[in-house]
Amino acid sequence: MTRIQAVVFDLDGTLLDTIADLTGAINRSLAACGLPAHTVDECRGYVGGGIREAVRRALPPDSSDELIDRVLALYKNDYPHHCAEQTTWYPGIPELLERLARRGLLLGVLSNKTEATAQQVVKTFFPDVPFRCVLGRAEGRPLKPDPGAAVPVLAAMGLAAGAVAYVGDSGTDMAFARAAGMLPVAAPWGYRSREELAEQGAVLMPACPAELEDLLAPYCGQN
Repeated sequence: MTRIQAVVFDLDGTLLDTIADLTGAINRSLAACGLPAHTVDECRGYVGGGIREAVRRALPPDSSDELIDRVLALYKNDYPHHCAEQTTWYPGIPELLERLARRGLLLGVLSNKTEATAQQVVKTFFPDVPFRCVLGRAEGRPLKPDPGAAVPVLAAMGLAAGAVAYVGDSGTDMAFARAAGMLPVAAPWGYRSREELAEQGAVLMPACPAELEDLLAPYCGQN
């Protein structure tokens, strides 16, 4: 077994509970087009595959690509201005990141969020965490679950995929980690069920952030 030397995290539903701000931005964008709003619980089921997919799910069935693009453009203009209003980290996350860094593990973020927004949110909530990279959606770069999304992460870490654990809250994240050759670690405190995470290949299933460190330790050659 390759020793894990880095831990890379998804952002929404993994490090941060962003769903209230995401819902607000989606609903304001829908309202601008005369479309009905959605509840936080409904939007929780829409996110995880990139914001275009979330917008598509929030629109009426069979909506045109033109309408999807229109709502998406409104969302992209709205969300960065409201992305830290109701967002907060999950209990235990700051402590977890501090402990992992103290163990000498490299840390990173890979999100399907727009990269500039991901970096803005991380800078707001984790200004002192020594992330080696904070990556998101960028022109010409594939999104999770495409394993190609791992290429810039591995380049930033200077590691092979087998030396990286990827932590995420969705089946998309687990499928990505498996396809990329990373260790799939579930964050069941997020937006998806334990069943979905298990079905998509989660190897580790901590109940909370504090337990993640303990479950990961044997893979890092640590006790």
